[in-house]
Amino acid sequence: MNTTGKISIISEKQRVLYTLLFIGTLVLYFFSLYQLKLEFKGGWENVLKALSFAKRMLLHMDLSDWKDVLTAAMESISIAVLATIISATLAFFVSFAAASNVSLRVVSNLCKAVAAVVRAVPTLIWTLIFVAYLGLGPFPGVLGLFFHSFAYLVKAFSQSIEEVKEGNIEALKATGASWVQTMAKGVYPPITTAVISWTALRFEFNLGMSSILGFVGAGGIGMELSNTMRIFDFEKAGFVVLIIFLMSFSVEMLFHKLKLNVDKCIVKDSSNS
Repeated sequence: MNTTGKISIISEKQRVLYTLLFIGTLVLYFFSLYQLKLEFKGGWENVLKALSFAKRMLLHMDLSDWKDVLTAAMESISIAVLATIISATLAFFVSFAAASNVSLRVVSNLCKAVAAVVRAVPTLIWTLIFVAYLGLGPFPGVLGLFFHSFAYLVKAFSQSIEEVKEGNIEALKATGASWVQTMAKGVYPPITTAVISWTALRFEFNLGMSSILGFVGAGGIGMELSNTMRIFDFEKAGFVVLIIFLMSFSVEMLFHKLKLNVDKCIVKDSSNS
């Protein structure tokens, strides 16, 4: 509290830090504008043109090839499902080795380093590598999504494990529980919802990426969208975009319901015990 009797919301040091961050952000913003040499000529005309394309896509959808579009959508969903299940399963077990509070420091650092290297390569680049080696089709898409998803989930799961209270682990060790028993009873229950949340988030990302990977020949609904946009068939592209939206929205709602049910089960089990 200062001499005038008013409560200071932030300290002087924080005020200086926030000011420097704001100035730095402005500098980066204008530098980026200059570096990209963006031109805003004909801005209103471009907006009207974009609205015209959106009108064609939304109000004049071409549903004639709906069977092919839905088949491609199922292929994208299958790619995302396979990549997520395999990567989440392997990442769950590896994350215990990567967590510093339940694993040896050398093993933890090694797992985190490998995951960081894999995660540094974007999903699209992984997919392009496998497309070049294996050819076109959904299999390179599954592998591309798997590698990045695995590294991403190892980091997410291991961080959740490291947030578990040390008292839970020490209490079980004091009773003579083995390492596996300690992980099963003291570590896994607190991170259950986190594992589900991270897996759901990654599946939503993989589903969106599976649509994009079609542009590089990895199959799925993205290939349908690429083909329609290449020939400027905006009416059919609008239907493809609608299906992609419905896919993503449905998955988000499904996992939201699943997480709520899991939370209720955990609360019920804890109250009974």
